[in-house]
Amino acid sequence: MGGWLKVTYFVFTRLSVLLVFVVGLYWTYILFANLKEDTTTITNAAFAVVATLAALAFSCARAVRDSDEAADRFEYAGERFFHGAILLIFASVLKYAYISAVAARPLDDGGMLRKALTTSTGLLVGVLFFWALSSVHGGMIVLNRLLWTRLSRYPDWDDVI
Repeated sequence: MGGWLKVTYFVFTRLSVLLVFVVGLYWTYILFANLKEDTTTITNAAFAVVATLAALAFSCARAVRDSDEAADRFEYAGERFFHGAILLIFASVLKYAYISAVAARPLDDGGMLRKALTTSTGLLVGVLFFWALSSVHGGMIVLNRLLWTRLSRYPDWDDVI
C-alpha cells in the first residue's frame, strides 16, 4: 500500500468515523446539559440518520453475492445501526412522555419528586443516546472498513478522470 493510499485509508476508515463519534459526544453532552429541555429533536434526527444507515447496510448484505463473509459483515453493521435506532426511539419516547407529564402538571409542587423525575429521565435519555452512539460507532467502523475493501478491489477504483 503506497503513501497516498495509506493516507486515504486512514482518513476514510479511521478519522471520519472518529470525527462522527466526537460530534455524537457533543450531542450527548447537549442532552445531559439540558435535562429539563425538549431534546426530542436531537434524538429524532439521530434516529432518522441511523435507521437509514441500517436500511442501507441490510440492503448491501442482500446485494453482495460474491462473498458470504462480506454479506455477513454488512448484516452485522446493519444490526448495530438497527440497535442504535431502537435505543434512540426509546430515548425519544421517554423524553416525550416526561414532557407530556410535566405539561399535564401533576407535579406542580416543584418538590423533590419532580426534581428526581426530571433528573432521572434526563440522565436516562442521555445514557440511551450514548449507548446508541456507541452501537452506531461500531457499525460505522465495520461498514467503513468493509466498503474500503470492496471499493479498492479493482485497480481503477480511485480514477478521477
